[in-house]
Amino acid sequence: MNQKTPVPISRTRIVALTSVLAALIAVGTMIAIPMPFPLAAITLAPIIIFVTSILLGPAAGLASSVIGSAIGYSFGSALGTIPYGFSYWFLFGIVVARGPMGLSVGFLRKKNEIIAMILGVAVETLLFFGLDFLALGFGTAILDFGTLVDLIFIPVTYGILVAVRRNLDITYLA
Repeated sequence: MNQKTPVPISRTRIVALTSVLAALIAVGTMIAIPMPFPLAAITLAPIIIFVTSILLGPAAGLASSVIGSAIGYSFGSALGTIPYGFSYWFLFGIVVARGPMGLSVGFLRKKNEIIAMILGVAVETLLFFGLDFLALGFGTAILDFGTLVDLIFIPVTYGILVAVRRNLDITYLA
């Protein structure tokens, strides 16, 4: 796909889109497949984080990932879709890992979107591992490499990006 000049979009629209996508990330976080401890769950949130970060850039990727993941984790644990109940450690971990994931994908998007998403998952996984290594030790933290399963969302995300770009006739929104 030829890179087109971004469609001029106002700051207000970027903030509004970031907010809507943060809400979608929250819903994607609540739709969860339980995983063994220390992994809480595999969620659909990475798809929306990737789309947001690629279309709107690093700032929107960071903001929507942090806000959406925190809200989604809080509601998901209250509703029981995320196992282990509410834990400040899990809330802290999801915010610390998913925010930089969105940020890194947004920064790398114009170099190579597929590589950006792969590195975003690597960033998320390493941050989860680092946090759990400090809190729980190596034996438990090694299970965090299970978050590499988020790589399966890359083809789905790419399909969504192709459809959005075709319908909106854009490459990036910001």
